[in-house]
Amino acid sequence: MPAAREIHDAPVTPQSGRGEGTRVHMGSHAPRLLDRVFRVPLSGKLLGANLLVGLIAMASLFFARTSSETLTQSLVVSVSAVAFSIAANIALVTVALRPLRELERTAHRVWAGDLTVRARPTGTEDPDLGRVRSAINLLLDGMHHDRARMRRLALHAITVGDRERARVGRELHESSAQWLAGLTLELSAMARDATDPEAKAQLTRMQETAQHVMEQVRTLSETLHPRVLDDLGLAPALQHLARKTSERGVKTTADTAGADARIPKHVASVLYDVAREAVANAALHASPAQVELHLTTERGKARLDVRDDGLGMDVGEAERGGFGLFSMRERVALVNGTFELESRPGNGTRVVATVALDDEDGR
Repeated sequence: MPAAREIHDAPVTPQSGRGEGTRVHMGSHAPRLLDRVFRVPLSGKLLGANLLVGLIAMASLFFARTSSETLTQSLVVSVSAVAFSIAANIALVTVALRPLRELERTAHRVWAGDLTVRARPTGTEDPDLGRVRSAINLLLDGMHHDRARMRRLALHAITVGDRERARVGRELHESSAQWLAGLTLELSAMARDATDPEAKAQLTRMQETAQHVMEQVRTLSETLHPRVLDDLGLAPALQHLARKTSERGVKTTADTAGADARIPKHVASVLYDVAREAVANAALHASPAQVELHLTTERGKARLDVRDDGLGMDVGEAERGGFGLFSMRERVALVNGTFELESRPGNGTRVVATVALDDEDGR
C-alpha cells in the first residue's frame, strides 16, 4: 500500500506544478498588453476606439439581410460618419492638449535654470488645466522669491566674510608684521655689535628666524585678503597673483587686457578666490610648466579662464573628493554664476567661472 500511494502521487505533483506554471505564464501577458495599450497617446486611443466602432458597424451591416444597393449606401454613410468622427476627435484632442505643450516648454526652461519663465494661458485652455498652470506659476513665483532672498543672504555673507578677512589681513600686515620687522632690526643690530663669536652666531640665527616668521605673516596676510584687490581691483590682483606664483617656481601669466575695471566687489572677490584656488591646486597637484589666467568682460558678464598644462585629473573623482572644487562651485553659484571644469589625465586642467556684472538678485 505505501508503494502504491507513492506511485499514485508521483505524477500528480509535476503535473500540478506544470499547470500552475502555465497559468502564471499565460496570465502574465495580459498586464503587459494592457500596459502597452495604456501607454498609447490619447489621440491614438481615440483613433483605435473609433476604428473599432466603425469595424463593428460595418460588420453589422455586412451580415444584415438587405439588398446590395442598400448595403452599399449604408457602408458609405457609415465610413463617412466614422471618418468624420475620427477627424473631429483628433482635432479636439490636439486643441485640448495644447496647454500641456506650454507647460512642457516652461518645465524645460526652468530645468535649464530660468526661474523667470511662466506658463502662458492659451485661448483654448481647459479650466482644469488653467488651474494647474496657475498653481505651477505660483510655485515658480515662490521659488524665484526664495532664491532671490537666499542670494541676498549669500551676498551679505560673502561681503561680511571678505570684510573680516580684510581686517585680519590688515592687522597681520600692519601690526604683527611690523613688530616682527622691528624685532629683526633689533636682532641685526645686536648681532652686529656683539663681540663674542658664539653670541653673535646665536643672534644671527634668531634674526634669520624672525625674518622668516615675518615673511610667513606677510604671505598669510596676502592669502587672507590681498590689499591690491580692494585698492586697485580684480585685474591688478590677478597680475599680482601671477607674479607671486611665478616667484614660487610655477610660471604664471595673467591676461586682463579685455577686462573692464568696473567689476563689483562681490564679483571680484568670488573670481579672485576661484583663481587663487585653481592656481594653488595646479601648483600643488598637477606639476604644470605654465599656468594662464584670462579675465574678460563682455555682454554684462565677467569671465575668468584658468588653464594649466599639468598632469590633469579625473573630473568625477575630483568632484567627489575635493572640497576645494566644491567651494569654488558653490561660491560662484551664490552670485548666480556658472562654473565649468574640464580636465583629463595627462591633458591639463581648465577652470571657467562666469558671473553677471549687473544682476538684480545679487545687488
